[in-house]
Amino acid sequence: MRFFLCVIVVLHLANLGFSQSYNFYNYSLEDGLPQSQVTDICQDQFGYLWIGTETGLSRFDGIQFVNYSTDDGLPDNIIDKLFIDSEKKLWVATPKGIAFLQGSQFVPYSYSPNENADYKVYDICEFRGEIYVAADEGLLKFHKDTFLLIQNTTEESTGLRAIATSGDSLLITGSKYGLFRFINDDLIRFGVDEIDSFNISDVFFNNEQLIVSTYGFGIKVYDLSKKLTKNYSLNSARVRTVYANSKSILCATKNGAIEITNDEIFNYSLKNGLDFENVRCVFIDNENNLWFGTDGKGLYRLTGKSIISFTKHDGLSSDAVMSISQDKNGFYYFGTYDAGVTKWKKNGDSVSSKIFNTELKNATVWVTAVDAYQNCWVGTHRGIDEISGIDNRLVDKSFLPKSKIRSILFLNDSVVIAGGANGVEWITNNESIPLFQEYKLDVNKILVHENRLYIATTTGLFVSGTTNKLNELDLITLPENEAKSIAFDQAGNLWIGSKSSGIFVYQKDRGILPFTLDNNDSKSKTILAILADSKNNIWVSTLNGVYQIENLQNSQNSYRINHYGRPEGLVTLECNQNALFEDDQNYIWVGTSEGLARINPDLNEELFSFNKPRLLITGIRLFMEEFDYDNYDNEIDERTQVPSLLVLPYDKNHLTFDFIGINLKDPEGVSYEYRLLGAEEEWSPISQTNYATYSFIGHGEYDFEVRATNNSGEWSNVERIRIVILPPFWLTWWFIMMSIILGVLIVVLIFQTRIKSIKQKQDNERLSFKNRLLFLEQQSLNASMNRHFIFNSLNSIQYFINSSNKLAANKYLTSFAKLIRKNLDSSASDNFIVTLQEEIERIELYLSLEKMRFEGKFDYVIDVEDDIPTEVLEIPSMLLQPFVENSIIHGVLPLNKEGLVEIKIYKEFGYLVFEVVDDGIGIDNSQEMKKVKSEDHHESMGMEITSRRVELIRRLTGENLMIIGPYQLNNQDGKSCGTKVIIKINVENQDEFE
Repeated sequence: MRFFLCVIVVLHLANLGFSQSYNFYNYSLEDGLPQSQVTDICQDQFGYLWIGTETGLSRFDGIQFVNYSTDDGLPDNIIDKLFIDSEKKLWVATPKGIAFLQGSQFVPYSYSPNENADYKVYDICEFRGEIYVAADEGLLKFHKDTFLLIQNTTEESTGLRAIATSGDSLLITGSKYGLFRFINDDLIRFGVDEIDSFNISDVFFNNEQLIVSTYGFGIKVYDLSKKLTKNYSLNSARVRTVYANSKSILCATKNGAIEITNDEIFNYSLKNGLDFENVRCVFIDNENNLWFGTDGKGLYRLTGKSIISFTKHDGLSSDAVMSISQDKNGFYYFGTYDAGVTKWKKNGDSVSSKIFNTELKNATVWVTAVDAYQNCWVGTHRGIDEISGIDNRLVDKSFLPKSKIRSILFLNDSVVIAGGANGVEWITNNESIPLFQEYKLDVNKILVHENRLYIATTTGLFVSGTTNKLNELDLITLPENEAKSIAFDQAGNLWIGSKSSGIFVYQKDRGILPFTLDNNDSKSKTILAILADSKNNIWVSTLNGVYQIENLQNSQNSYRINHYGRPEGLVTLECNQNALFEDDQNYIWVGTSEGLARINPDLNEELFSFNKPRLLITGIRLFMEEFDYDNYDNEIDERTQVPSLLVLPYDKNHLTFDFIGINLKDPEGVSYEYRLLGAEEEWSPISQTNYATYSFIGHGEYDFEVRATNNSGEWSNVERIRIVILPPFWLTWWFIMMSIILGVLIVVLIFQTRIKSIKQKQDNERLSFKNRLLFLEQQSLNASMNRHFIFNSLNSIQYFINSSNKLAANKYLTSFAKLIRKNLDSSASDNFIVTLQEEIERIELYLSLEKMRFEGKFDYVIDVEDDIPTEVLEIPSMLLQPFVENSIIHGVLPLNKEGLVEIKIYKEFGYLVFEVVDDGIGIDNSQEMKKVKSEDHHESMGMEITSRRVELIRRLTGENLMIIGPYQLNNQDGKSCGTKVIIKINVENQDEFE
């Protein structure tokens, strides 16, 4: 009976051709290709992919196309063939000639003097260091910048199709006549029957294997060392061209592309994802990416075989798959957003598919789950349906919930727990019992662990008591309220996916811990489903694709995160809630908004094996604009045509460095770090920005360094450029030296001018002072010989004569004459400077005359310290005269008794000291007497003149000349007992005095 029911099930299932889909990237005009007809593909030493089309050439770095045309030196915009020679030089064959790339321009060469002549070029290669071209006219050899026709088209070689080198031979294939060797300007048969007898379309030499493609007879692989041929029939495919590396052989046909790997044949066509079959050329890059150039739909890249996609073309009722489950018979149940459930199974090259749609409570299915009896429970927008696994009919259970159900859990063979918009339902014994109604739960996911229910809801994560006590819930506090999905790993850790805050891990001993999937994309924080697979890996679906947290060595602290996105083969990054499932073959199924994806984790090593990015500094911009490097001192890197050293003036210091890390397998996964040594030592934060700008760089020497990393964290080599910013001219050594010299000269000139001015002023002042001093000296002389003194002296002489005192008269006259002579001698001396001896003699003469004139009125004493060299020391003349005269006239003469005038001369601390002391009436009494003047009273100007002389001498010579006093002397009773005046002259440096 069971067998009979199974037959009925099979009869009810529709048998469809199986067409699982690989995923391809398509690059077209909208992406930057100049034209949709791709003629050839190659790759240069830097990792750039070069794509020839019918209207131009493109260089592709995985993200951006840069196009070239006749404006860049190409002979023609129609690109027939591309070739990289042994010197890594790119050659381009066109109908009008060939060209090679030099820098950013192509150097063209025409096939014939007639530049308007067009040749159809079939192939280009290098043989013995020279370029050969297979054209419709024949075999051309490029020699010394010209073309030589070395083999005309013959009957045997009519329509040359391909040329290749094999050891010391140049291999040529032509229309339906097999393969030829070109030796010594002759064509001879290749000599292998398995090859010579076929209509050959292309020939490719790789690692001692000669690969020959045919029209209608598949691929022939001839091992040159073993002399053996292996045949691949390819279902009589007419192969246009072939390409191979150490792993695979890739063929282009009008009906798609064919890959041969380890004798396994993969067809890429409309049936499995290649949406345009007319493939004109194929290529395998150095990262083992497969590229297909089509004759009208641009360029395709196979994203890999790890992810296979399924859509409505494969028997699904809708592309929006919301849930996935599987029974023990291998049938899958795919719940969809708008078309019910698809029961699906692969049978060889076909699938069996049955759709449940209108018979369900609602076509929007949120969850499917298969019970122990192989019945499928379907949670829809309007409740639960049950599909019999035996006869595909719906089981009539009217007691089942009729509200939105998102989660179904089989607690055991007889108990089902369902959760949704109206909370949690306990389903058993033909009844449905609501649980936890007081909590008003809106359930996203329910799990059981260690006999407890864990319920992820829109308002938080709850945990129940044991399943025997389901009356209370405890809230597990999360950083975010809504828990979208949950899963337990084998260590008992609870993984929690939130709506917008990413993943949290709940550990009993450590509490809630955040777990970061991807720092670079905020969409990875919207968690839609979490799955713990049989190998203890955690799978997470998000709005940014799928992440696998791969548990390495079964350790919870050792893991690697693999991201499945568009480069890995997902048709879209938008996944659906709870649509994550592991089947019985350990494939991971993911429901997305654009179809169903199946991931084979066993292919991860190949899928996530990324080459290190090929890093290249592509240029330097000045003030954000391109510029001619030759305008400045530089050293150009011949590989890149970018300076390795650039010397710039100080005002050309706003630089932008452009760079690219080429990784064609995952171009968007390349990130960069850079720094400018000399300005900074630390690397910049990792970024996907492929340029770096530095503003207003100071003068000095710098090294710009950049490195790139892939998604595996492997770093490229560091590329660098030396930048020298010259200092401004005012900071150059010669300008600084000139400025210093000029500054010194200016300072010296200013000082000299100032000194000259000051000296002139001082000279003028000195001259003025000397004139004034001379005048004062003259006044002093006049004061010393004032009319009263002379008149009184003559009266005294007359008195002595009249009184017949000839002796006194002669003595007085002699002294008077000597005094007059000495005064005149003083006036004749240089600056009125005399020796101390002369001054003592002069003052003694004056005192003696005054003593004789005022006989009995006073006496005098001149006391000179013994060790004073009176004949050597020089002093201003007539310095003491006014003070001595003042002592006589105003001091001792007014006394009613004989007075005494005492002159002391001694040395003290480098000074010559003169003391003039009298025992007269004192200054105060003298001042009182001066108030009462008589006709014969004269006012002496000698002291004032002397004071002014002393001041002028001090300013002229800088010497310290001091006059202290005169001041009154008082006795013990406080009464006046005389007057004293002190004169001090610095005599330590007599030369400067003069």
